[in-house]
Amino acid sequence: MKLVLVLLLLVGLEVNAQSVGDVFGGISFIQPSIKDESSRNLGTFKPTVVGLGLAYLVTDNVALEANAFDGSGDSSLTPTSVATYTVKIKNGYSLSVRPFIAFNASWGGYAKLGRQFGTQTTVVKTSVSQKSTDSSYAQTVYGLGISYNINPKWGVSSEYVWTKKGDSETNKNESMGIGIRYKF
Repeated sequence: MKLVLVLLLLVGLEVNAQSVGDVFGGISFIQPSIKDESSRNLGTFKPTVVGLGLAYLVTDNVALEANAFDGSGDSSLTPTSVATYTVKIKNGYSLSVRPFIAFNASWGGYAKLGRQFGTQTTVVKTSVSQKSTDSSYAQTVYGLGISYNINPKWGVSSEYVWTKKGDSETNKNESMGIGIRYKF
């Protein structure tokens, strides 16, 4: 958390790698980590997700982001010989504010804070039955990232995002993503 505060303070410096009104589009590959912290302690699921996003620079060093994502791979665990648990992220979207700072002409760092909305399917399969449960979620997300400009139009980034867990939630969610972006 201290690193986020330091990054936000640095954003106030007069370092402008991008201009107000710039629009960026991107595609990313995301590896969520969903750790079950319930009394069952099933383990950590790691499904995969592909996302598309747009960012609009609303003021110096601050962008608004909108992302849509779709699950691309599920994750299964067999904690006992009796049942197999599978988690598949179906789809969703997120909206966030992303303050950033340029370290130099090529490298930059950013923080993000927003809300994520999505759906997922959980399947419990035993030798005699299979039960599938769909669920929706709305979560607060926050994270840190680093970006590298390949040239004035293209860039790559990597970020780590955490999810604020609600009082009744039994999962700890984090994700690591890599992406490529284009400046329109």
